[in-house]
Amino acid sequence: MSEESVSESPEKAAAPVEEPPKGGSKAGAVFFTIVGLATIAGLIAMPLIAGEPAEGALSQWQRFLGRFHPLVLHLPIGMLVLVLALEFGKLFRKDKGASTIVPAFFTAASSVVAVIFGFLLWQSNPGDYPEELVNDHLWWGTGFAAMMVAAFVIKGWVDVAGGAGNWLYFVTLLGSGVVMGVASHDGGSITHGKSYLTDEAPNEVRELYNKVVPEEEQLEMLPEEGGEGAGGGAVDPGIPVEEQIVYTHLVQPIFDQKCVSCHGAEKQKGKFRMDTYELLVKGGKEGEGIEPGNAEDSSIMFRVHLPEDDDEHMPPEGKKQLEAHEIEIIEWWIDSGASPDVKVVDAEMPEPIKLATEKLVPPEVLAAQAKAAEAAAAAEAAERAKLAEVVEKVREEFPSALNFESQESSDLTFTAVSMRKNFTDEHLAKLQPVVGSLVSLDLSGTTVTDEGLRSLAGAEKLRMLRLSETGVTDAGLDAVAGMVELESLNLYGTAVTKDGVMKISELPKLRKLYLWQTQVDAAGADEIRKKMPECEIVLGIEIGGGE
Repeated sequence: MSEESVSESPEKAAAPVEEPPKGGSKAGAVFFTIVGLATIAGLIAMPLIAGEPAEGALSQWQRFLGRFHPLVLHLPIGMLVLVLALEFGKLFRKDKGASTIVPAFFTAASSVVAVIFGFLLWQSNPGDYPEELVNDHLWWGTGFAAMMVAAFVIKGWVDVAGGAGNWLYFVTLLGSGVVMGVASHDGGSITHGKSYLTDEAPNEVRELYNKVVPEEEQLEMLPEEGGEGAGGGAVDPGIPVEEQIVYTHLVQPIFDQKCVSCHGAEKQKGKFRMDTYELLVKGGKEGEGIEPGNAEDSSIMFRVHLPEDDDEHMPPEGKKQLEAHEIEIIEWWIDSGASPDVKVVDAEMPEPIKLATEKLVPPEVLAAQAKAAEAAAAAEAAERAKLAEVVEKVREEFPSALNFESQESSDLTFTAVSMRKNFTDEHLAKLQPVVGSLVSLDLSGTTVTDEGLRSLAGAEKLRMLRLSETGVTDAGLDAVAGMVELESLNLYGTAVTKDGVMKISELPKLRKLYLWQTQVDAAGADEIRKKMPECEIVLGIEIGGGE
């Protein structure tokens, strides 16, 4: 062995062994452990100490803060997803990146706040929701918050140890996610009903679901499209009118449509259910629901007749209200004794009530209307998607000028207000790909002429057209005469005459026509009014004019 190699050996032997980097401080980890354990204990003790909620037990501020629960609960959910995404990302990277302790802290803190606000909401609204479901939601939500606090504490010690034990932190995060999912499902069931997720489940999902739940909780299989039982409502349309029961076939369907969403099996505002006759009569925390023989003093009718903006009015403001004929039927039924089994043929129904019943929409018709509305919405969405690429191409030429009428609609609006004299017939021709979808077109102050209006030959959906202060004359109105959906036309400051306007006198939906400062005088306007009696002719007021 050479002298050189011998001299190097001690140096190599003395070289320090590299240790994994450490973060945080032990003192900080100890502090947050104590605070975390105290927080978990407080969360668990909170409902146990408070006991069952009681009316008026909370202050105004506490009730106010409780209303923020639906708002703040989304923050910890989003934060947990972020933390899990960051931790999963580390599994596939050599560079493990920064610690996730900061987002873990905010997830834990926001989850604690959400639980506290939820507890206040529950305490301030006793009896409004199914007791078992609310209790489950409370404890699952508390469990989620407790696990996130524990995950944060564990992460603090993992950082102090230079990454050792990170698996425990990761497992606790995953467990928190599972618990959060259960708590969220219960929360959704409280808000939308226990069957919210399963109502629209296809048969394949129902079959799998039925394999893992008790028989009494299993879902019925849906009938095949167009098969026996398809569509349908609560009332059998085959029952002769004289055999129908007043309560079952006339009154209860009204409650089902307008009241049961808040006063049914899944949700009981004011501890009041209206989904069965017995519970309707029994009432809620404020007494009986109805007083047979006396509609005026019945609780439900008292609330129905309150002003709509009154907090006690039912249905609440913003919900679908009872119609006049529905109120008539319910009041007559109560005044007649509120029998649960009297038939229509035996009810001695007065003529005004018979007329009111004829206005009721059968459940099967309501179902068909809802299905038709869904189909129309789907068709509208498909049409909008088909137009999207064309609209973007036109927008390249006219930024901000072309837009969809609303977020759901496939109808388009266009305004040249920012271009004015720079917008010509040639520019108007570039709208040809979308002309058929235009419902509103503002060409005011542009240099568009009769020639340019020929580009609008396919504008069959157009409802509003503004041509004020353009070069349009009587000849241009030939193109307008074909716009059968037109409701409003502005020809202010153009050279049109009475004879030209007569070309559009057959437009069936035109209700507003602006002819101020045109070649149409008062006498001509009178002739136009005779031809178009349902259309408002606006001539304007000449200021400082004279004869």
